[in-house]
Amino acid sequence: MITIGFYKGHNATACILKDGEILASVSEERFNRIKNADVFPTQAINYCLEQVGISAKDVDLFVRIYEHPEGYVNPYGETKSQKLMDTILYPSKYLKKLTFQFPSLGFFLKDCYIFLSKYILAPIFKIQFRVNMAKFLGIDGKKIVFANHHLCHAYAAYYGFVPLKDQQKNQLVITLDGEGDSLCGTVWTVEKGKWKKIAATLGGNSIATFFGLITHFLGMKMNEHEYKVMGLAPYVSQYETSKVYPLLKDLFWIDDDLMIHSKYPSGSYLYYFDKFLIHKRFDGVAAAAQIFVEQLVVELVKKAIKRTGIKNVVVSGGFFMNVKANKKISEISEVENLVVCPSASDESAPFGGAYYGFQLQGGLNANNVESLYLGPEYSDREIEGLIFKEKNKKYKVKKYSDIEKEIARLLAEGKIVGRFKGRMEWGARALGNRSILMDPSRVDLKLELNDQVKSRDFWMPFAATILAERAKEYIVNPKNINASFMAIGFDTTAKARKDLAVAVHPADFTCRPQILTKKDNPHYWRLIKYFEELTGIGAVLNTSFNYHGEPIVCSPEDALHTFKVTGLKYLALSNYLLVKKNA
Repeated sequence: MITIGFYKGHNATACILKDGEILASVSEERFNRIKNADVFPTQAINYCLEQVGISAKDVDLFVRIYEHPEGYVNPYGETKSQKLMDTILYPSKYLKKLTFQFPSLGFFLKDCYIFLSKYILAPIFKIQFRVNMAKFLGIDGKKIVFANHHLCHAYAAYYGFVPLKDQQKNQLVITLDGEGDSLCGTVWTVEKGKWKKIAATLGGNSIATFFGLITHFLGMKMNEHEYKVMGLAPYVSQYETSKVYPLLKDLFWIDDDLMIHSKYPSGSYLYYFDKFLIHKRFDGVAAAAQIFVEQLVVELVKKAIKRTGIKNVVVSGGFFMNVKANKKISEISEVENLVVCPSASDESAPFGGAYYGFQLQGGLNANNVESLYLGPEYSDREIEGLIFKEKNKKYKVKKYSDIEKEIARLLAEGKIVGRFKGRMEWGARALGNRSILMDPSRVDLKLELNDQVKSRDFWMPFAATILAERAKEYIVNPKNINASFMAIGFDTTAKARKDLAVAVHPADFTCRPQILTKKDNPHYWRLIKYFEELTGIGAVLNTSFNYHGEPIVCSPEDALHTFKVTGLKYLALSNYLLVKKNA
């Protein structure tokens, strides 16, 4: 029983499930090198097929993450948009100012669009999508099905990351995002395996879109740089925050039916910001917006728990990429356990689509996602061939029988090392196999890492990989919430503020960790153990191996390119160490 879940949209992604187990997943951006690529995930699907050793004809179901497809792939594999949909949506951007001035008109037009999309356009577009995709892949069109966007978010988090033993307990599943299938939020209960949707928030009432437009208003890139707003917020004084917060606090509210309501259609908030926030300090805007959405999501969770009596909370959808909001949820006294879907944005929805397809075929016992190392791996022969081409250029090259020990030695000496080994990790967070590593205590190296390697904004903190056996020494996690995937922030101990100084936020002393067990990644775990033996620190600074604005590296060629164009001086390619001659 083989199912492929795929997403054509922002950060197009595919994953493959065989007999209830996710075996491979990757985002299209890693192949075409366009960050958050919004295309049909052709190469991602092909990778999934190759990884399992099958052809498209061997797949039982392809599940598209959207019931209302607005774009499609033509028979030649090219991504297209629907001309009719383009015609309908074209005037919308010119109506946003009008809908800001007349909100009720905006919500009426949104309802009309939802009706038109769901009942008239979607059935037509599904036929077109299915026919063209079937021709492109050479399969029977009956193998292509469509799944609700928010259901896929919910399934991804629940079936993928709620441990099987905990699935015996009642769970409260909450999704929040910009919009998908005319919704921007849902609340579900799962009791004795039975799913029930108890609330749904209609598109146009999205706190995720609100936060994205705050990002845009501050001169950053919406759907990409929201983490910068989150990272900036803790630096801001209460005085500056208090100037802005009163202008935001009444824009959204949550009713007793757990539906979120917005004062204005959320897509028109730029006009509100231009009118009321234009002369406010940028940092005060960032802090007020972050506090506002934290309070909203905490209120939603509290009300959902009060209504259902369920205290085990599961969250998914793009809003929950906000690790500080996730931290606030974890601290709610009523919450007994919290599961945050790793990389909770749309790249995780294909997991849910694959589980949905598994159920459609009668599958009952789906397995958790045991590892996020689901991407491509490259052989020593491929890496050796690439290195041979580079020999005698600008690098010294040496092969090590235990490269982890050598990397640990370099880190202990204050060197910054790019690490490329094994299967690439899926998702937005580097988890050691496509990472740049550094001694987390070396504050003196932060400027070099920021300016010469990552080109990151100066206020942004880095993350840490912490050995599981040392976690209690560094992070405050009384509920023992799973922190394996850098999906949630935690307060830190005094020891962490010393040992992990560069990986702890300097304003609020929080950390977004990857807690690593030996089982998770034996080679990476051993590297950190070696580093601990040399320094006494049971953690390393871990940031994604990419140049700012580019996707995380996928292939050895990508790693070498990033090595060349940045100030990085040490690159560990599998068991080979490349050192720039000026190091």
